[in-house]
Amino acid sequence: MVKLRCTLFFLILMTGVWVFWVTAYSQEPMPEVPYVPTPQEVVVEMLKMAAVTPNDVVYDLGCGDGRIVITAAKVFGARGVGVDNDPNLIQQSNENARKAGVTDRVKFIEQDLFETDIREASVVTLYLLPELNLQLRPKLLRDLRPGSRIVAHEFDMGDWKPDRVGRVPKVKLYYHPTIPYEKDTYFYYWVIPADVEGVWRWTLSTPSGDRDYTLRLIQKFQEIRGTVHVMGQEAPIADARLVGDQLSFALLEDTDKERIVMQFKGRIHGNNIAGNVEIQGGSLAGIHTWAAKR
Repeated sequence: MVKLRCTLFFLILMTGVWVFWVTAYSQEPMPEVPYVPTPQEVVVEMLKMAAVTPNDVVYDLGCGDGRIVITAAKVFGARGVGVDNDPNLIQQSNENARKAGVTDRVKFIEQDLFETDIREASVVTLYLLPELNLQLRPKLLRDLRPGSRIVAHEFDMGDWKPDRVGRVPKVKLYYHPTIPYEKDTYFYYWVIPADVEGVWRWTLSTPSGDRDYTLRLIQKFQEIRGTVHVMGQEAPIADARLVGDQLSFALLEDTDKERIVMQFKGRIHGNNIAGNVEIQGGSLAGIHTWAAKR
């Protein structure tokens, strides 16, 4: 009986330990982000790189004392929204906005970054830990419109290569509240790309009849590659570029009679592309409208 009681006690104890372990470790909580303010000179350069204008809505996720959205409003004329889960920093941000005279153009929200509706943002700024950038990446790509810009201070987005990288030399960063650390600091810039992967088709009218084209695109973020199938021939596209919802690429057609270079440029609207094709050589030389459908 004593052995049975001991066995039962041991099983109950281990069950409790297992339940505690599952509860404590089976979920991945959002890492705590220490507050390190972005130096003001870096703030200005970040907003310059994003080409912020009065037409923009700037969201700062992890806004700290509000300096980025306040600068976006005061210096660049934009509207701004700062988001942070620290009520003391939100209070400080509101006070700083009042002192800067921009309370009519900015607001601050105490909220979880992952629950924030960012769909109205045309620019998003970040100064978060690397793992948080990666956790936010799917939300940014899903919720922001193609052409929206992202600027992140100090940390990038993993295998999503930045479109541009900026550097500010010898700035003071306060990893410790009262002790500055001087170093060169970097910031990273991306443009949200449209979804273009798949099969696109269009037809061009020629003096000898309609010519059908099939374009197969493979996409990794803003990097694209593909091939075009026309008249039984397949050729790779060249100089492919995707910036927001703007797509461009070149196609070379070589025949026994002529050499034709086509420069395609178009804007993506869901499953449609509309734009122009400039043709050099052949009977269709000139600029023509171009429309493709996926």
